[in-house]
Amino acid sequence: MKLDHRLPRLLIALLAGLLLAGCQRVPPTELVPGNYRGVLTVPGGELPFGITIASPPAGGAPIVYLLNGAEAVHVTEFSHAGSRLVMQMPGYSNRLELDADPDGYHGEAVMLRRGGKEIRLPLQVVRDERFRFSATGPKIPPNVAGRWAITVHTADGKERLAVGEFKQIGWRVFGTILDPSGDHRYLEGDVTQDELLLSRFDGGLPHLYRFKINADGTLSGRWWSGARAVDELRAHRDAAAAIIDPAEVAAPTGRPFAFGFPDLDGKPVTQADERFRNKVVIVAIGGTWCPNCHDEAAFLLPLYQELKAEGLEIVSLQFEHFSDPAAAIAVNRRFVAKYDIPWPVLIAGLSDKDEAARKLPALGGVFGFPTTVLVGRDGRIAKVQSGFSGPATGQHYLDFQKQFTESVRALLAAKH
Repeated sequence: MKLDHRLPRLLIALLAGLLLAGCQRVPPTELVPGNYRGVLTVPGGELPFGITIASPPAGGAPIVYLLNGAEAVHVTEFSHAGSRLVMQMPGYSNRLELDADPDGYHGEAVMLRRGGKEIRLPLQVVRDERFRFSATGPKIPPNVAGRWAITVHTADGKERLAVGEFKQIGWRVFGTILDPSGDHRYLEGDVTQDELLLSRFDGGLPHLYRFKINADGTLSGRWWSGARAVDELRAHRDAAAAIIDPAEVAAPTGRPFAFGFPDLDGKPVTQADERFRNKVVIVAIGGTWCPNCHDEAAFLLPLYQELKAEGLEIVSLQFEHFSDPAAAIAVNRRFVAKYDIPWPVLIAGLSDKDEAARKLPALGGVFGFPTTVLVGRDGRIAKVQSGFSGPATGQHYLDFQKQFTESVRALLAAKH
């Protein structure tokens, strides 16, 4: 029998093809539980944040969280078909549009800005990684823990004072920045021999900070918020550093407060409605795009549940990025669902402080979002707070909770 000398070569080619096919990694079609490192590309460079996917309960959907420092934000709205994954950010109009690859996902974060403008930021999500900026750090890292006085030089030429409070474990850094308009929420990052890097993405606007650690112990750097112009930062240690009291920059008291806007069903709601008559009313002026407004909603819910029977009411006046009422209503329905809000949520206008001031002239100006107005049973302004220091600020938040609750209780106890 005559052998075909081509056979060994054919077998070798066939085996090589099978081996090559076996080595090619195919993107998964199911969400794979584990830790992931998300990296957004913003004008300042790479902006990392954490994602974790937990195994679903029997018959349930996967459990997804965004991770920043001590906070885990639960993502409940997402669609997953084949290799395509779309995550709707909880309570926001932003979303992540991702396609699976062998290492995780790649795609874009779609951010909605004022006027409904859509901004797309490149996003890479890598499986089995949890570090922030660096997987390892210097053996003896610089110490940045403590309290810092920060001067913010804004892109439009203005200047304001802020306060940084940081904790450090090895080269890893956690903390926040207190600002007159509200804290910067949960920041996480690293130190190298000569840099402090911090970031945050919790579904709202992404934040990136890059500080140079100077020879004299001061910090100098930049802060990118989303894709907008960068702010310059200068900082020095100061154990007594403090921001302006938010109540000092807010409106005078004693004026009658009036509002009138449609709710999410289009029904007009005003301060003259029976619901608010002879009640102490907290007016929360903000928008779903505002991270501090999310913190405020979470704070107000248990307060309302505790004091509603004593005569407390709340109303939210939402100034949104959208001129389209349907879009504003849709994102506010997600906001209401996220925090289980039982009080009226009204669509008040566009997310502009000047517009808010025109529509609420009793305030004499709106200096930031959120602005919280405390109205007595007589319908007059008792107190106004501009900005909000949330749970990321630790003791500051606890002090605010105590002080604000005492103010509400005092108004409830006052005779009309």
